[in-house]
Amino acid sequence: MTSRIKKAVAKSKLFVSEELENYDKGRAMQNNELFQYLSNTEKQIHSVLKSSHVRAYLKPEDILESVFSYIDRPAKRLRPSVLLMAAGALGGPDREELALPAAAGVELFHTWTLVHDDLIDNDTLRRGGPTVHEAMCTAAQNKQSITTNLATEYGRDVAILTGDMQHGWAITSFVDCALESGINSTLILKLIKHLQSYVLGNLIFGEVLDVRYGMQDLTELKDIDENKIVEMLWLKTGVLYKFAGMAGALIGKDTCNFEDDEVQAITQFASKCGTAFQLQDDILGILGDEASLGKPIGSDIREGKKTVIVYESLKNANESQRKMILSILGNRLATTDQVQAVSELFYELNGIGRTRDLAAKYISDAIPYLNEISDSRYKRLLLLWANYMLDRKF
Repeated sequence: MTSRIKKAVAKSKLFVSEELENYDKGRAMQNNELFQYLSNTEKQIHSVLKSSHVRAYLKPEDILESVFSYIDRPAKRLRPSVLLMAAGALGGPDREELALPAAAGVELFHTWTLVHDDLIDNDTLRRGGPTVHEAMCTAAQNKQSITTNLATEYGRDVAILTGDMQHGWAITSFVDCALESGINSTLILKLIKHLQSYVLGNLIFGEVLDVRYGMQDLTELKDIDENKIVEMLWLKTGVLYKFAGMAGALIGKDTCNFEDDEVQAITQFASKCGTAFQLQDDILGILGDEASLGKPIGSDIREGKKTVIVYESLKNANESQRKMILSILGNRLATTDQVQAVSELFYELNGIGRTRDLAAKYISDAIPYLNEISDSRYKRLLLLWANYMLDRKF
C-alpha cells in the first residue's frame, strides 16, 4: 500500500470515527446537500417512470397499480442516486443527465426484488403501506368478492407477475439509454449482460442463502459464521450497489473498459458501501421505529433472520440468555414484549456494537478508493453518502 493510500485510510478512519462519535447539528447541515440531491433524484426517477411508454402496457388495472405501488411511495432512491453520482464524478453534469434512464432501470430492478422478497418473507408493510401481495389480496376481497383463501392466492400471483413486469421494464429502461440518450450501444449491451448474469445470479444466490439460513437451527453455530453472513449480505445488497457504481462510472467516462482504474475505484467503493448499508439496515430493523422505516419492527426476529447481530449475541450469551433468544427467534407469533426483550439482549451482548463496528470498517475501507477520483461536487456527495450511512435514521 502506498504512503498516499495509507494517509487516505488514516484520514478516512478519522472521518468515520467523527461521524460515529461527534454527529451534531453541523454535520446534519452538511448532509442537507446529500438529502437535496436524493430528493431531486427521486423526483427525476418518478417523472421518467410515469412518462414512460411502458406504462401503456401495464394491464389490467391491478398490474398498473401494483407496478407503481412502491414507486409512488416516498423513498430515498439510493441506488439510482449512486449511479448518477458516479456518472457525474467521471463525466460531469451532461453525462449524469444522459444516465437517467439507466438510473431508472436500477430502481426498477431493485423494486422487483423488493416485491418478491416481501412475498418470500410474508411481510405486510413496505414504505409505510401494504406490500403488493397484501394489497392485492385485500382488493380481491373488496372489489371482486373473492373468498379469503382465493384472495390470498390472487395476491401472491399478482405480486409475482408484478415483479416480473418490473424486471422486464428495468431492461427496457437501459435500452432507452442507447435509443434515447445516445449512450454507446455496445456499453449498454455489456451492462445488460452483466446485470442479467453476474448481478442477478449473485442476488438470487444471496436470497436463497438468506432463506436457508433462516430455516437453520442455531442451537449450534458450527454451520454459520460471521464471514458467511456478511457474504450473504453482500450478495443480496452489495452486488446491486456495486453495479450501480460501475454502470454510472462507465456511462460517465463513456468507456466499455470495466477494468479502467477510475471505474474500478468507484465500483469497489460502491460495493463496500453496499455491505455497510445492509449491516446498518439490520441495526435499524432492531433499534428503529416503524413510522420512519415503513416496515414492521421485529420482523427479522420473527422470521429468524441470521444476521451478524444474532451470531455475535449468541456467541456471547450465557445458557439462559441463549435459551431465551432461541425460543423467540423465528417465532412468527412472538409478542412485542418478547421481541423487545431479545432486542435488548442483542444490545447487551454486543450484537449491535459488533455490527456497527463492521459497518464502520467497510466504510473506512471504501473511502480511500475515491482517492483515484478528481475532486468535484459528485465526489463530495459520494463521501457524504458513505459517511451518513453509519448514522442514518431514514
